[in-house]
Amino acid sequence: MNIDNMGGKMNNLDVYLKSRHDFVNQFQLLYTYKQLGKDDEVNSLLDELYNNLKQEQLFLNAPCRKFVQEVFEHKISTSGSKWTFEIECSYDEYYQKNLELSDSVMLDIYQTLKSVIKEQCDDIQLGLRLTVEKEFVILNIFLNEMNLNDEQLKIMFSEYNVEILSEDDNDKEIEFFININELEV
Repeated sequence: MNIDNMGGKMNNLDVYLKSRHDFVNQFQLLYTYKQLGKDDEVNSLLDELYNNLKQEQLFLNAPCRKFVQEVFEHKISTSGSKWTFEIECSYDEYYQKNLELSDSVMLDIYQTLKSVIKEQCDDIQLGLRLTVEKEFVILNIFLNEMNLNDEQLKIMFSEYNVEILSEDDNDKEIEFFININELEV
């Protein structure tokens, strides 16, 4: 990728080329499976691509605009990374209000985490899941190759209601509970 001299950020052409490269890779895999007559693999990959695109679209349209913008600016600026998104909401009546109220908190959390992510290589796997409930927004962040241990993460996010759900020392799942009642005061 050609990086312009504006703070190491990718320019528009780089962003387009990266997106196109990712799409072409997926398309080539689908086409290869089709040529080999592997219908199950074609269907499975199509389902996976569809679900990932659908979840990413839901995330892009989420009403927590500052948080979404920060995440996607970071996503665009990294190469070789795999990102996944998921949004769950049991009641539509809470969705808009709760995500708008929690926007600044999620932005602060992500900006803090991003400082750690930047120290790592570009080849990261990051997953974000938002669960919207009546009184809480739960932000789960899944990250591979985390250079911090659980105790360091607890200290880093000590001002938040956080739980570290680690599978091992490197792969981390961090769960943040954002109490809507505390934000409305």
